[in-house]
Formats: sequence, structure tokens, C-alpha cells
Amino acid sequence: MSSRLSVLEKSAYGAGDMALTISIISASILIYAFLVQVVGLTPVDAGWILMIVRTIDAVSDPLMGILTSKFRTRLGRYRHWLIIGALPFGVSLWLLFTTFGQTYGEKMAWSTGVYIFNSLSFTVLAIPYISLIGVITSDPQERLNANAFRFPMAKVATLIVSTFVPWWVTQGSDPRSNYAMAFAVVGAVSVAIMLFCAFNVKERVMKTQAAEPLARQIKGLVRNDQWQVISLAMIVLFIGFLVNGSVAILYGKEFAGASDGFGIALFMSMGSIGGILGPLVSTWLTRFYCKVKVFRYSMYASALMSVLAWWMVGKGDIYGATIFYLLCSIVSQINTPILWSSITEASDYGLCKTGIDASGLAIGMISFCQKLGMGIAGPITGYLLAWVGYTSLGAQSVEAVAGLSWIMLLVPACFYLLTGFIMRYYFINNTYYSQMMSSGVLQEIDGPLKPEAE
Repeated sequence: MSSRLSVLEKSAYGAGDMALTISIISASILIYAFLVQVVGLTPVDAGWILMIVRTIDAVSDPLMGILTSKFRTRLGRYRHWLIIGALPFGVSLWLLFTTFGQTYGEKMAWSTGVYIFNSLSFTVLAIPYISLIGVITSDPQERLNANAFRFPMAKVATLIVSTFVPWWVTQGSDPRSNYAMAFAVVGAVSVAIMLFCAFNVKERVMKTQAAEPLARQIKGLVRNDQWQVISLAMIVLFIGFLVNGSVAILYGKEFAGASDGFGIALFMSMGSIGGILGPLVSTWLTRFYCKVKVFRYSMYASALMSVLAWWMVGKGDIYGATIFYLLCSIVSQINTPILWSSITEASDYGLCKTGIDASGLAIGMISFCQKLGMGIAGPITGYLLAWVGYTSLGAQSVEAVAGLSWIMLLVPACFYLLTGFIMRYYFINNTYYSQMMSSGVLQEIDGPLKPEAE
């Protein structure tokens, strides 16, 4: 059977991530500002809500991974979950941006509860969706090509959310009802495009062996050094992404000087446009260079670009801030198709190395690592904002405004740099993977955590 995918199927696959990205972006660049500026929570409390939700994911994500490895229908192992979870997911997006209660405690309890519901709904879709790339084709280059469709399409969703919502909520004098109305619309759209994905992709690669017992899957992951590298890189990278994303709208308004809905929408759109262009640059670069090196050096370049933005962009320089936000976003998103295609390849590596199929648990734990990084970023962001004196009430001090600049740029740069160092220990490039899968054995593996030779 051919491993090549049609344009329709690649588009349908990409549509699934459009739906998921609406939630990811809402929970990264919008929810923090919503909790602080609209609900009225303190920066620290808002940060801890993010951490509480991600702690719950420590159970829900691996559990969902195990469920996907145990149950199969006529649609396959994963597609039926997309159909089951689409509607609850759409409702959860709307609830996430609603408010309830009169007292501070009631508001915090409501925000925490609906965020947990959104996270669980996301998990029901995300774990099967992440796994799809491993069963719709066995060709590693086709996986990269499919991801090249996926991530620009996801960033289109990011562009809509990061521009439409900030513009919409500035219209009139009631941001609470505006947020709720905006996410009622994007929630309905997310349901439609997730169903489009479910009905237009096909699971071709069927794994016939029975699901491994949980204890044996855990043993397989403990021995899978490449999965461990990817997991650690995922955590560190998403801490950097989420610190940057959480304060982006605050940075755009308070430091860069975006004074109205159009200005902040234009500034925020640069992150989305960069996210569209970055994976396209990645696809071009990986045609000529080792994808593992492209990943690593893009992280070093991301750190450098962030430092340059901090150094060169001054307070009130909306044009400079906008241009550098675009450039930083392009460079920092070059890794994205490589990272997500590497997850399945690291899982296959573990099967070849240990003889244990831990793919279900591996995918669930990778999603947890992504959310763990997002969760850790919450308290980090909250305490840093509190430290520089940022407040949800009244005008910001000079120190708080200056602090937004280095929180937005220098703190993520440190995590980007660390991600690049971690990826020195990942060595599954396309050539290695093809040889491994064709022979069924590992190539030149001397031990765990072997850095790539320069």
C-alpha cells in the first residue's frame, strides 16, 4: 500500500490541529491575561491555576494513551475518539472564557473548574490526534510533509484567535460578554473542523500485536533514552513558549505601546504569522540539512534573536517590537514539524531497542510533558510579574513595564538555549530511522544519551 498522502488527507490532518491549537493558544496567550485583567485574579493565583490543571494531566494524559492502545473500532484505533470528543471540547472552550461568582474565592473556583474540564476535553482529542501521524503513513518524509501542512494550518487558527479575539473584546465596554461570545464562535468552529479531520483521514499502518501491560510499557519507556530526550526537550521548550506567550499581550499593550484593539491585534498576529512561516522554512531546510541539527541550531538562533529584541526594542517602539516579534516567532517555530514527527520515531526506536510496544503510554506522556511545561510556566510567569510589580489594578510602574520586556524575551531565551543543549543527545535523523525500521535493529547504539557527533 502506498504511504503517500493526498492533499485532501494532509489538509484534513492539519485541520485537526487547527481545532486543538485554538485551545492551546487560548490557554497560552489569552487565558492568563483573561484571568488577571477580566476575572481579577492576582498574577500568582492565575499562575497556580495553570499549574493545578497540568498536575491533573499527569493522570489523564497517560490514561488516555493507554485507552487508545486498548480499544479499536472499524474506524481504527484513534479516529473514533475525535468524533466522541469534538462537541465536549467545543463547549469547554466557551466555558473557559466565562465568569461566575461574586467573591474572589467563587471566581477562582469557577475558573479552575472550567479549566480542568477544558483540559480533560483537550486530552480526549489530543492523544489520539498526536498518534495519528504514526498510522496514516509509515514514510518519515511523508510525516514531515504532513506536519508541514499541519503546523501552518494550526497557525492560521492561532492568527484568528490572537487577532479576532483581542479586537473583539475591545469593542464596547463589556469584555466579559465579549470574551464569552467570541469563544462560543471559535468553539463551534473547532467542533466542525475536528469532525472534518476525523472523517477524511485513514489509518493505514495497523499494529496487530496486543497492547502491552502497563508495567511493561513503563519499563520500556525507562529504557528508551531517545524518548527521554524528546520528553525533556518538550518540557523545557514549552516553558519558554508559554512564558513568552503568557505575557505577549501585556508586553504589546504596556511596553510596546499598542494603544487600541487594532494595534494589539496587529502585534499579536506576528506570532501567528511567524508560526506559519517557521514550519515552511523548516521544510525547506530539512531537504538539505540533517533535521536534528536544524532543530538544535534553530533553538540557539531563537535565543540570540530574543536577546537582540530585548537589546534593540525600546519602550513605546511598537514597530520595532512588531518586527522582532515576527522574526522571533519564525525562528522559534522552525523546530515544530521536527519535534512532533520525532515523537513517533522515538517510540518506534524504543520498540526496536526493547521489544516493548509502549506507544500508547509514550504518546500520553509526551502530551503530559507538553502540558507540564505549560503548567510550570504559569507560576514562573506569575511570580516574575509579581516581582517586577505588575498589578491588575491601575497604572503600571516604570519597573513593571521594563520587567515585561525581559520576562517576554530574556527568560524564554534561556529555555530555548537549554533545549538546544538537550537536543545534542538526540540522534534519530531520517537516515537512521529508515535503516532502523528496515532492519528492525538499532544502528551503532553504544548506550543511553549518546550525543550526536559533530
